[in-house]
Amino acid sequence: MFTADEYQEVRAFFTARPHLSPTPLLDLPGLAGRLGVGRVMIKDETGRFGLNAFKLLGDRFAMETLAAEGALPPGHTVVCASEGNHGRAVARAARDAGCHARVYMAADAAQARVDAIAGEGATVVRVDGSYDDAVRRLSADAAAHGWTIVSDTSWDGYERIPRLIMLGYTHMMAEVTEASDAVFVQGGVGGLLCGIASWCACHAPERAVVSVEPTTAACLLASARAGRPTAVTGALATTMAGLRNREVSPLAFHSVRRTVAAYLAIDDVWANDAMRTLADPAAGDPMLAAGASGSAALGGLLAVCGDPAMQPVRERLGLGPTSRVLVIVSEGVTDPALWSEVTGKPVGHSAERDGR
Repeated sequence: MFTADEYQEVRAFFTARPHLSPTPLLDLPGLAGRLGVGRVMIKDETGRFGLNAFKLLGDRFAMETLAAEGALPPGHTVVCASEGNHGRAVARAARDAGCHARVYMAADAAQARVDAIAGEGATVVRVDGSYDDAVRRLSADAAAHGWTIVSDTSWDGYERIPRLIMLGYTHMMAEVTEASDAVFVQGGVGGLLCGIASWCACHAPERAVVSVEPTTAACLLASARAGRPTAVTGALATTMAGLRNREVSPLAFHSVRRTVAAYLAIDDVWANDAMRTLADPAAGDPMLAAGASGSAALGGLLAVCGDPAMQPVRERLGLGPTSRVLVIVSEGVTDPALWSEVTGKPVGHSAERDGR
């Protein structure tokens, strides 16, 4: 999706801001042995720029680019829809830019996520329905009041800002200096997936990119099968709250359909297994407190390596004793009660580990 000049622009942006330091790359040799692969590496996004999810990587790049162009003057209002992480990142970036933020969320969003966004100074607006209903509501409000929408989801006539956000996401891969044969990444509407897959297509085309999303919200898988953006129906019942999307971002989808090697849809049991695997690691592996969405990509790898029905996928990806696998852990603990319920650890255990 992006040009060499645009990748250089992103590099220059972060080079000029050394305080925005890279997130860690963790080695999990114990887990690699358990799964029968050569190496498992985790890109740990649980502490990105002082927040506990990757979203600020793209949101900050996009909003500072807009501010430099004069499109976000101090006192202006920006709006977005969110299941938690994007809203908090937009609220933080807006506050730093001297702007106001309004974040639209589904009525059943976890209170801990609502409180985290409000704690950044944003106004939270609850909307009956899903994330996609929140997008429609904020679009109408923004048009009526002249607010600026900051979304990594695109639609007809709204593409530049999502494209800037996804361009910012590509820097995550630029931070990774180790080679890998496959990358497992969260699906959602496709923004992060597009950023990573685009970077790999340009810089490491031999690397297989694997999308992971919940079975009840597998809009990318449905769209890939149909060959066009396709909404899913039914209840969005999943603990992977950050991936509860009915519709893909068309801008992202038209890119990833050419660059993603496999689309996986997993049940919550695999995301929960991944949360426990990170919270109670094998000997020699680091401990990591991650939420259900943050653990989803690892859940996909666990399913591919552990579910006999996934054996054809494992063979198609060529995963074996010498394979090097990179897994994105996209968020820390955003719902402490759920994390405690799944891992059996006290809520304070994750907060203490993440310095919160």
